[in-house]
Amino acid sequence: MSVTTKKALAMSLKSLLEKKTLDKITVKDIVSGCSLNRQTFYYHFHDTYDLLQWLYTYETGTIIEKMRDPANESDEYALILQHIMDNKSFIINTCRSLKRDYLIVKLKDCIKPVIAEIVNNNNSKASISQKDADMISDLFSNALIGLVLDWVNSDLSEDYPPHFKKYIDILLDYLHRLNTASDD
Repeated sequence: MSVTTKKALAMSLKSLLEKKTLDKITVKDIVSGCSLNRQTFYYHFHDTYDLLQWLYTYETGTIIEKMRDPANESDEYALILQHIMDNKSFIINTCRSLKRDYLIVKLKDCIKPVIAEIVNNNNSKASISQKDADMISDLFSNALIGLVLDWVNSDLSEDYPPHFKKYIDILLDYLHRLNTASDD
């Protein structure tokens, strides 16, 4: 029941964030959007920022599940791009709601697990250490965050951020080279 309640609150927040920024959304707005009460909200979350973090963590988990699904034919960058485009207004209003430093930290909390999943999935033969894998994930997470923020600043006006596919291709090529080098 707890996860169902959290999801209901999160989907209500997400729906509201498609129309306005976080500073214009109250707990009352959130709970009325899912027929719950303020007490229920505060039982699960400290504030709207806490709920927003839970929502992004939940959606990151959903993307990772799709990446792990053998029946899924999409590649990693297509899944990430599709998620961004499907949630365009929500993402723009989230980014406009938060201070840049806070936003970068929270984006990294969400993006790094996705990039780490790509690194781990493509590190089947290479014998790189976990420390190096974490460093690679950090490097590419920071690059992706920069690309996404630039893209959001343009109101996600393009189908995908400039060089996004190239960025993912560089990451996968780098990992492929690590795998190939370990075969020698």
